Amino acid sequence: MNKKWDIIVAGGGLSGVAAAVAAARKDCSVLLIEKNGFLGGCATASLVTPMMKNNDAKGNPLNRGLYEEILKRLAKTGNSAKHPDGNPGWFNPEEMKFLLDRLCEENNVNLLFDTRLIGVKREDGHIKAINCINKGGVQQYGGDYYIDATGDADLAFYAGVPCDTGEHQSLTLRFNMDNVNIFKFSKWLIDIEPEMTFSSVEYGDCNTILLTTAHTSEDVGWKLRPYFRLAVRDGVIKPEDAEYFQIFTIPGQRNAIAFNCPRIYSQKPLDPLDPWDISYAYVQGRKQIKRLENFCKTYLPGFEGAYISQIAPCLGIRESRRIEGVNKLFEEDILESKKYKGAAASSNYPIDIHGNSKQGNELTELLKNDYYDIPIGSLIPQHVSNLMVVGKALSATFKAQSSARIQPNCIAMGESAGNYWAKRIKI
Repeated sequence: MNKKWDIIVAGGGLSGVAAAVAAARKDCSVLLIEKNGFLGGCATASLVTPMMKNNDAKGNPLNRGLYEEILKRLAKTGNSAKHPDGNPGWFNPEEMKFLLDRLCEENNVNLLFDTRLIGVKREDGHIKAINCINKGGVQQYGGDYYIDATGDADLAFYAGVPCDTGEHQSLTLRFNMDNVNIFKFSKWLIDIEPEMTFSSVEYGDCNTILLTTAHTSEDVGWKLRPYFRLAVRDGVIKPEDAEYFQIFTIPGQRNAIAFNCPRIYSQKPLDPLDPWDISYAYVQGRKQIKRLENFCKTYLPGFEGAYISQIAPCLGIRESRRIEGVNKLFEEDILESKKYKGAAASSNYPIDIHGNSKQGNELTELLKNDYYDIPIGSLIPQHVSNLMVVGKALSATFKAQSSARIQPNCIAMGESAGNYWAKRIKI
């Protein structure tokens, strides 16, 4: 076994990077392993941008720290922006990769890319080492404390932590299109929807347009709905392609549009932990992406010369495993704005379920001008003494997780976990 680390973080998404950097800033030796060749997880590998609004009653971010630091550093180079609705989390996912590398390098976080977790050595409820595979073969790395930031609770699962896998949200394969005449498209969008009920167009400087439009099939008043119906009639897209559609512009990419769709169509619910379902989702997702490309180029002004510039390397998985923790976050805690001393994160993002069917969709807002706390105990699993789990795999009910899973909360959870273990190491 190689040298022993103070803390090993499995998973280099935003929560994992936050955990690693927070601990390293407290002078802990930290190893961060990542299955991809870059950091960022959902933010970069799944192209999940923007981060979603999560502000207090005065419009300030409920979670500050590394969340604000990341966005401010991106903003200095024109690669993040704040929407007038208060969402500061619009960012360029490609530039995010560079920034996360720099954050780790500046803070002496040791990185291992292309390294996949395959098992755990556990003794008496205590993790002694993790087993990984990379170009060096099967490797073992040991630490005093561990943080699972895999998103799927893989480390916790291998360590025998009980997990809930009963329900799942729909899967998405996101993509970007480039060479879009965004000015032409935004002008057309304003012309057909001057009230901007389902859409938003905000003009910044001469190089920046913050634009979004979104709908589900239930949104009968959406002004793009007739174009989707026409495309279905003409055979350009299929009905499932029109179930959910959401697009954003990307700061720092002047002619690009990011697509938070398609929801992967299947006649049965897909399990994000089933390798056959995952494989089906990639193929099906690319079929739907190709149809959506044709739809945009045929029916949306400004897309005439556009093309697919990137398909996310990884599926957008909203939920897979959720650990059973010391504390569990319930939907009642969210709707009643429950607070905790020493919380891991704070949030007022709604309960937001992307169902596997029309009947499974849900969007429930919280109390106006209030928020709830995510308890630190929801990151501490049962039966393992030196492990914390951060990000979307926290201990929560299915509905509660759909609110807690957004990126500002994941960053805060990671930062809290890194600080939590660092305090124990320095005692």
